[in-house]
Amino acid sequence: MKRYAVLSMDVEDWYHLDYFAGLTPDRSSSLLDGLDVYLSLLERHSIRTTFFVLSELAEHLGSTLRSMAAAGHEIASHGVAHKRPLKMAVEEFADDLRQSKARLENVVQRPVEGFRAPCFSMDRARLEEVRKAGYTYDSSRIDFTGHPLYGSLNVDDFETVSPGHSAQHGFHEFEVSTLPVLRKRLPVSGGGYLRIAPWGIMRPLIQTYLQSSQLYVLYIHPFELSPRPLPAAAAKLSFPQRLRFGLGRAGVARKLEKLIRLLKHGGFSFVTFRDLCQQSVGQA
Repeated sequence: MKRYAVLSMDVEDWYHLDYFAGLTPDRSSSLLDGLDVYLSLLERHSIRTTFFVLSELAEHLGSTLRSMAAAGHEIASHGVAHKRPLKMAVEEFADDLRQSKARLENVVQRPVEGFRAPCFSMDRARLEEVRKAGYTYDSSRIDFTGHPLYGSLNVDDFETVSPGHSAQHGFHEFEVSTLPVLRKRLPVSGGGYLRIAPWGIMRPLIQTYLQSSQLYVLYIHPFELSPRPLPAAAAKLSFPQRLRFGLGRAGVARKLEKLIRLLKHGGFSFVTFRDLCQQSVGQA
């Protein structure tokens, strides 16, 4: 049984987070240096992966994105400015999809084939717009009802390629990894869950997931790996929001190193989502 891992990153800055919606934070400080931390980690382990990039950052990160693509990483779309699709009319979302794809392709001079919705904010009507906009795949599905911002995406009529990977008429959907625990599903896929929860809790959950899975999907953000202090705007957040935003950042890189060792020990190969789409076509 072939086993694959996609260690994806959603490339956005701290002020794109939903915590700051409605505020006008000073954007002069940035936590995008976490992208460099992540690239160094991937290089040490010879891992290629997929980066979902906000297109409004494309020109600013242009040389970095082109270097990433040249190194074998995949550049995909995270939308224009991190507006949740479920907060947009379908027509507005369709325009956002086309704009972000064109802008990223203009910068990296390579096809942009994948999309991930900010906050996994996706439903079936908007998924059809992703397909119509010329994307080959989407990775906006997470089977977890405990987060108020996430959408509900039903792809039951898609064919199962492998657990977590489904396809229909050449279009693919990749689900972010969750584990069933006591009639619920818990994310074991990175982000705030990996950052905030102690490794002693996350490790057995991830190990249990890996024992019976063919695909593991991680997502992470630059701000979670940045060594810089939190911006002054964080003081405007409520205490729970501030805790959720900043807790555990100092330990994320070490946890990722341990996670990579778990995946290697489990026989997982590190690939991009584009790789998985192409392999699926070759096996058809």
